[in-house]
Amino acid sequence: MAPDAEGALMAMDAGDFRQALGRFATGVCLVTVNDPELGPLATTVNSFSSVSLDPPLVLWSIQNSSDHLAVYTECQLFGISVL
Repeated sequence: MAPDAEGALMAMDAGDFRQALGRFATGVCLVTVNDPELGPLATTVNSFSSVSLDPPLVLWSIQNSSDHLAVYTECQLFGISVL
């Protein structure tokens, strides 16, 4: 699911998802969340990879001692930007 211009959630096209993930061999991504208390947060990751197309799943890693571990593991929505 992805938000549209008004912020409503819309379904992601499976073909577009597959094509995007197929083009990402390695690199750096930003994972972003909007925490109610802290506001917008972003972290740089190089551990991003695809897991499944159905359901659409991706994986990225965060250190257990991160100050923002709870923010990222408890959020309902997040964004991934490929750099």
